Amino acid sequence: MARQILSRATGAICMLLLPAGAALADADLVSYPEGYQENFTHFTTRNRADERKQVVKIFANDVALASAKAGAPLDSGSVIVMEVYRAELDADEQPVMGGDGFFVPAELAAITVMETRTGWGADYPEEWRNDEWEYAAFTADDHALVERDYQPCFACHKPLAEADYLFSFDALKQAAGGS
Repeated sequence: MARQILSRATGAICMLLLPAGAALADADLVSYPEGYQENFTHFTTRNRADERKQVVKIFANDVALASAKAGAPLDSGSVIVMEVYRAELDADEQPVMGGDGFFVPAELAAITVMETRTGWGADYPEEWRNDEWEYAAFTADDHALVERDYQPCFACHKPLAEADYLFSFDALKQAAGGS
């Protein structure tokens, strides 16, 4: 908890130190990964039991899987996709649990993407740079890039440097057959 608070505070301070008009992230470098459901590997599902009440399904492309087997960092060209679903809620506004131990997904709320490419992120302040990763979110219906400040994504993932900034790195490595 203290790490999360420190990470968010550091992100907020970095925002204040940036020159006016400085780029906060370059999400438009990330393209919507057409065909990911057929071409990527679904490697984990997670409940978000906090106030968001969501269930997420996470996918990785072949580059991410192949490099995860060897450990962090993942190779340039790695793409991680997360389908974000609102959970079905019961009469008490609590998520309905499915037989598989995950919340029952209701409607798809968004599709988020992490992608790494050589040279990306070089212009970001070290305080919130996540190596060469970029973050983007796309609408569920027409896959349009969501215009927003992506710096909180960097701040949230920043403490995970040893896991190549991925909350799901262990699951990815296991799916890749790594030790």
